[in-house]
Amino acid sequence: MTSWIKRYWMLAVVVGITLLYVPLSGRSENQNLKVKHLELFSEVLSILQKESGEPAQKISEYAIDGILSTLDPHSNYFNEAEWRRMREDQHGSYYGIGSTIQEQDNGIVIISPVKGGPADRIGIRSGDIIREINGETTEGISSAQAQQKLRGEKNTIVKIKIQRIGVSDFIPYTLIRAEIPNNSLYAVFMLNPTTGYILIRDFGETTNEEFRKAILNLKKQGMESLILDLRGNGGGLLNAAVGICRQLLGPNQSIVTIKGRDATDDIEEITTEESDTLDSFPIVCLINRGSASASEILSGAIQDHDRGLVVGTTSWGKGLVQSVIPLGRSRGVAITTARYYTPSGRLIQRDYSESLDDYLNPEQETDRAVQPTGTPFTTDLGRKVYGGGGINPDVFVAPARMSPWMVDLRLRQNAFFRFAVLEKEKQTYRAGQPINEVVITRFRRWLDETRVPYEGSQWNENVEEIKEFLTLEFTNLFYDAQQGQKFLMQSDPTVLKALELMPEAQVLFRRKQLQDQTKAPAQRT
Repeated sequence: MTSWIKRYWMLAVVVGITLLYVPLSGRSENQNLKVKHLELFSEVLSILQKESGEPAQKISEYAIDGILSTLDPHSNYFNEAEWRRMREDQHGSYYGIGSTIQEQDNGIVIISPVKGGPADRIGIRSGDIIREINGETTEGISSAQAQQKLRGEKNTIVKIKIQRIGVSDFIPYTLIRAEIPNNSLYAVFMLNPTTGYILIRDFGETTNEEFRKAILNLKKQGMESLILDLRGNGGGLLNAAVGICRQLLGPNQSIVTIKGRDATDDIEEITTEESDTLDSFPIVCLINRGSASASEILSGAIQDHDRGLVVGTTSWGKGLVQSVIPLGRSRGVAITTARYYTPSGRLIQRDYSESLDDYLNPEQETDRAVQPTGTPFTTDLGRKVYGGGGINPDVFVAPARMSPWMVDLRLRQNAFFRFAVLEKEKQTYRAGQPINEVVITRFRRWLDETRVPYEGSQWNENVEEIKEFLTLEFTNLFYDAQQGQKFLMQSDPTVLKALELMPEAQVLFRRKQLQDQTKAPAQRT
């Protein structure tokens, strides 16, 4: 969309809003004003369609986005594809071929087929490049566009053509779309004989039950303490976060308070229920800048009730509540209607009044802890906590940094994954083989052959990290992503700090238990 189109539809939005809020003296005048507003809006859209050549639907969606953007950063419109994706993410499953894909320089690449899914059963492999979907080329399309084409109704057919290393012609596959689980818990395993680890990537309809089963499974393996990883979790369904809080917190404890935008609106406090509480254990909860909304409700409740320690960097600061309203069966809008407050009374929401760009694109996490400001609040045990900009961790851990060259090598070039796939196909690397000098030499030679630029000093400075990422990709390919995550967490600085802090979390846990026992009402016998 050209700049002049943007200018004119924003003008239409402004004019419309101005007219809409003119003081009205009676009902008939109000109705007349609405009609005039709609007529004006329709006329502007008609002009834009004629002059720009853009479809009316597209221009209308631009206008709707513009209107909603004037309200707050999180009120937004969902088109058909976005609405379907949101519903799938929340539902905990979708219908498709069962594969993780990624847009790379050489095309749409299969990162990993879902075990037991249609792609896995038919023989599609990691590293395969999707060249066609239902007779249409994938050249120039994004991974999101490819995903939209691959997903569909249950038991429907999708035809694809694959390019594979060592095979000259494209390989055709015909797949039948099936239900694919979209689990919220990305990883569940024991970090050591007594410490469990759970990574929740989002909050959907199945998260609560997934978590319950994971805890029971870990306890069977000897879990006595838990590291709960919410880093990069952008939120999801409120009820899912509430459900987990009810499993972890004591009876009759506040989880979150929801206050409407208007001071006269009702205030809703959501609390725990005694019957939902699991067997207790110390917790260290991990957060970072990517932890938002439902993640902040969960981590904030854990912190305010001294249920565990919060470790990492300051969270996003998204405390606005959206009501999602369907528009027919295939579209919808999310309208901000309230704000979240933690049990201690903290407002989670970060200020966005000065600069929306700064809010939506916050500065990268720094190597120093953010100094809290404003009025302090207190946890159940009297510890000071602060609001107004996300959840500040109890213990700050600087995020791990990669050099610009390593970022390019891993993320843009995707070199480690591509090399690992090639090694597996050529059978020059075996499962469990250490990354020795022979493997490193082959990798360096491959970089030269594929013309990936690097300098000798860059190589020498990052050789140990190169070995680590090669090990990670081989682990993912020969085993699964969960084993890869387990390997990665063995050297993660935030996880290592969490393990170091677990005795302190244990002391906090015991203190809170003692407080709850002294506050418990006397029981008749």
